[in-house]
Amino acid sequence: MKTPPQPLVFRLEGVTALCSAVAELYRRWPRAPSCLCMWRGAYFLQVEAGLRQRGEVRRAAGPFGKCLGACPVWFAFCREHGEEISLDPVAKLGRALNTGKDEPGDTRKHKNCK
Repeated sequence: MKTPPQPLVFRLEGVTALCSAVAELYRRWPRAPSCLCMWRGAYFLQVEAGLRQRGEVRRAAGPFGKCLGACPVWFAFCREHGEEISLDPVAKLGRALNTGKDEPGDTRKHKNCK
């Protein structure tokens, strides 16, 4: 394959859906390259994923919004005509939402767990 797969784009309605999707993506892929913008009252989250991860990314964020698929032109339009919010929301917002929780991939048990 000469070109990498196009990022997936999700349309999320409201802050709760956005935070839930980002927290779930961060839990699984804390360093997933991503971008977030808002256009006409909806959040559009673009997440880069390899071909093997695409189904998992869809299942992780899909329950919180609509997966539009790989549509870089649509996302560029929303980004240009809307408001760009973050260039790395999965890492930045995800980390903030998971403060005080186990780090992603941390398999150590807490001292109170058996």
